[in-house]
Amino acid sequence: MSDKEDEQLAAEEYDPTLIARLESPERLEKLPPEKVLDLLELAGHEDLLDVGAGSGYFTFPAAARTSGTVYALDTYPQMLDTLKSRSEERGVSNIRLIQGTAEQIPLGDESVDVMILSLILHIAEPHEQGMKEIQRVLKKGGKALCIEWAYPDSEPPSDHRISSSDMARMGEELGLKVLSRQPWSEKYYSIVFQK
Repeated sequence: MSDKEDEQLAAEEYDPTLIARLESPERLEKLPPEKVLDLLELAGHEDLLDVGAGSGYFTFPAAARTSGTVYALDTYPQMLDTLKSRSEERGVSNIRLIQGTAEQIPLGDESVDVMILSLILHIAEPHEQGMKEIQRVLKKGGKALCIEWAYPDSEPPSDHRISSSDMARMGEELGLKVLSRQPWSEKYYSIVFQK
């Protein structure tokens, strides 16, 4: 098996330490979910899709801000089990769990008002397919918040990263308008697109 195949297999296997890393104090400090969600200027009734929802880092704060449905999509059944347990413990009833990938979102065309894709588009193969799914699933006038790695020494490997300018270009080529571009510490950046 080649190094590339090993790397791909490792990316597909569930890592039980992932939740601790997703919820680390450093990440909370450098990428505060409440402040990041402020960029979306939610009105309180939107249907929202959190792609790569993980343990609910953005899912739960978003669910508290809308009376609409929050779809939490993740590849790993273990993450969806964690989300289900946490939803029940917290009495949150507007979250719906979906297993899938950023490249093939199992929702219909123009089905959500808002999308969140946090540190997930660099995994999409090809990256453009993840962007095409944003354009397909988002309602006209809807917004997509895309967060990716910025710092050159951070994970993932540099050949997997998407620069802010490349992401903006890919979105614009699909007819998405860039509403904002913002750095979040030296590690992350975000772009808000509108369809």
